[in-house]
Amino acid sequence: MIANAAVDIWEAEGIHPISKYEDDLKIFRFPSPSGPFSDGDFHYDYDTAEALRRISPLGIPWHRDKCDDSFSFVTTFIGYLWDLPNKLVGLTEPKRDKFYRRVQQFLDRFKGHPCQLLDVQKIHGSLCHVAFVYVEGRSHLPSLSNFTAKFPHNNEFATRFPPHSIITDLKWWLNALAIPNVTRQLRPRGITQDLHIFVDASTSWGIGIVLGDEWAAFRLSTSWKLEGRDICWLETVAIELLVYFLEARNFHDIRLLIHSDNKGTIGALDKGRSRNHHINSSIRRTYAVLLPLFITPELEYVTSIANPADPISRGESGASGKQMFPSFQLPDELRPCFTYVWT
Repeated sequence: MIANAAVDIWEAEGIHPISKYEDDLKIFRFPSPSGPFSDGDFHYDYDTAEALRRISPLGIPWHRDKCDDSFSFVTTFIGYLWDLPNKLVGLTEPKRDKFYRRVQQFLDRFKGHPCQLLDVQKIHGSLCHVAFVYVEGRSHLPSLSNFTAKFPHNNEFATRFPPHSIITDLKWWLNALAIPNVTRQLRPRGITQDLHIFVDASTSWGIGIVLGDEWAAFRLSTSWKLEGRDICWLETVAIELLVYFLEARNFHDIRLLIHSDNKGTIGALDKGRSRNHHINSSIRRTYAVLLPLFITPELEYVTSIANPADPISRGESGASGKQMFPSFQLPDELRPCFTYVWT
């Protein structure tokens, strides 16, 4: 409430924009042609001292480690280090080292030994936070969230042995956090582009993809069905195969509208993870392509009857002369499952 009051008063006093998360505040400023405060080649309406003076009657005790002495283009906020001119975000080195040691301590204490629910919740919460920077790490979180469901809710002291999947994922995190100065680039990707992209899958035939007025079809082999592979997995793989076409066609730095008629797939791709091992693997491969190309998928639900990829996923050919031919190899996991259909 105090932080909210400070923001309201600041904005009334002309201090804006302001970013706020709980009690963590960060104020910004823009150059002003008639501003009385100069800094380098620009003039501004306020400096740090003036901004603080305007709310000084509140008597707010500012945290020394969280506050900047002056306006800076490189600053920390909610645990991240933001480089505004270069549009980069990363962890501060103390934070990176803190999370690295937290993962290492969990592995040292609980590899082959039982742990309590609170132990899992702590490491899971930490990694959820840093996944904003390590985006590819989102698919290395479901093993932890799945494990929390194994604990009884009426006994906080109950213990369980961490499964192999957790140890494997935490080793991935350990290697990722061992590298200093990792950053995620922030790029404006503009408004969402609707290029008439649709995907669909059917367990009776295969996968259909529509990109503009072009189409592609992949037929299922008899060996595709394994435990955990269901229609939701097929629908997720449909988006994965679409992404390979986007990569081959040199799409980058764009926000794309993609239509699917499977809400489970849409939810999993939006979160970047799934409790299903096979779906999670597909999501990892998909984002391994999307992230370096700075392609942001905006997934939208469409009914099957309105999905032009639906008949293609059931064996019907698309428009003559408009078939897309893949210039990529399927991943090893998918190669035994599909055959590309040439017409």
